[in-house]
Amino acid sequence: MSSTSRSRTGMSLLLAALALVGPVVPAATAAERDRPTGGRIAVLQGDRLYANEGDIAAPWVLQEEGVSDYDLFGDRIGVVKAGALLVKEGDLEPGWHTVNPDSVTDFQLEDDRIGYLDHGELWVVEGALDAEPVLQERDVRAFQLHGDRIGVLKNDGSLLVKEGDLGPGWEVINPDSVTDFQLSGDRIAFAEGAELWVKEGDLSADPVFQERDVRKFQLSGDRIGVLKADGSLLVKGGDLEPGWFTVNTASVTDFQLDYDRIAFTESGSLWAKEGPLDAELVHQEDGVSAFLLAGDRVAAVKDGALLVKAGDLGPGWHTAAPAGVTGFRLVLPPRASGLVSLADLKAIFGYVGDERLIEEGLPKLNEEMREGRIDNPARIAAFVATLRRESGFRYNAQEAGNPSNYRGRGYIQLTGVANYRGAGEHLGHDFVATPDDVATLEWSAPVARYYWTVARPNTNDYADALDMGGVSKNIGYANPAQEDPRRCADFKEALRHFNGGALPPGHINCNRR
Repeated sequence: MSSTSRSRTGMSLLLAALALVGPVVPAATAAERDRPTGGRIAVLQGDRLYANEGDIAAPWVLQEEGVSDYDLFGDRIGVVKAGALLVKEGDLEPGWHTVNPDSVTDFQLEDDRIGYLDHGELWVVEGALDAEPVLQERDVRAFQLHGDRIGVLKNDGSLLVKEGDLGPGWEVINPDSVTDFQLSGDRIAFAEGAELWVKEGDLSADPVFQERDVRKFQLSGDRIGVLKADGSLLVKGGDLEPGWFTVNTASVTDFQLDYDRIAFTESGSLWAKEGPLDAELVHQEDGVSAFLLAGDRVAAVKDGALLVKAGDLGPGWHTAAPAGVTGFRLVLPPRASGLVSLADLKAIFGYVGDERLIEEGLPKLNEEMREGRIDNPARIAAFVATLRRESGFRYNAQEAGNPSNYRGRGYIQLTGVANYRGAGEHLGHDFVATPDDVATLEWSAPVARYYWTVARPNTNDYADALDMGGVSKNIGYANPAQEDPRRCADFKEALRHFNGGALPPGHINCNRR
């Protein structure tokens, strides 16, 4: 059994070797290379690695020859060539730095970290490309970097995970019987034979049994997908309790989750859906030997050609490389300018609910975020992580089951007569007399900004310090032992998104002090 993304955000889908057919990837001219940077696509043809960036039809730039493995993350590209690990950052032009000269067997790029295996030893470089590698563990069979977490599967079947810096601090997740694993957000999934277990939150949390007879699994956002031995594909969202939705009953050969999208192959036919789990399936292409989802992009290999499209799931394939493809990866384009868009929220969290309602409120929300200087990646990430859990980004949200006139309302779920009075005095509106106004399009966003910056004036400071525990303490809510880790996991995913695909340096604190 294997998870669908053991190690890499832009995972490799290596295909059966296909004969190269002429110069099928034309080189870019110098003028064409001056296009604005967007998402990247890398394609391997034999041992030649090409990449483009920006539009899916952008011209290709040869990166390196003699390549046996490769990875992309943010503006970094890494390749293994005759055992040497080379990494560069920035544009697609030359500029390789040799991380290890001759003995790398596997590697991964993640944020500003580079992890690689050298004769069963895991080494990690953090920061600049020329930083000193730090030995992490010996006798390692497989590993994954994810945010500030590192996981290793050792040759004896034990699974170890740690978080924070590169110093000691392993937590033994399972002592002896793991066959595969994946890290995603604050979740850790691992297989014991054909049984899938997942834990959430703190590294010491108890694992929760998920399913038996599992051939392949994947985590993405709050979703879990399993491909069972009988060919059925099951997916669920939310917590770790039961609640599987059967996407396909018996004939799936491969699948991938990417937030609110699900794609799978069935006898060479590629199908995909987006939105709620019970959304209608949309046929994508026949004769597909490999595929990949990344944001609003879909890529597929058909008869050795690489097809890519961007946008919705309707028609619109572009033939990026017409023949000879033996591997490919996608890297998401950077986020659009502005503060928060619906596309941002979907890219971070997947399915977000009533999109029309959310879009209706975003202009006013962005206006108030600018007013409250909630305008850098850390502040925006903390804010949206909070609003996701408070109101689901719905300006008209109201606390269910509370008959009080001053129950939780609006984006921030303002609660209690004292808070209603304080917001009214600051904003010049009598919310004590008109409490329902807190959950209106006119007032919900100003109230959220007031609570974040005036009622709790150091919330932006906590966000700047990557202290989500401090943010959560300021906001206040029920069941913090369960809720704090979830909000912190949301914060990390949002921060990665708004920070250009990589977490910033520094420790992220999830705990209240």
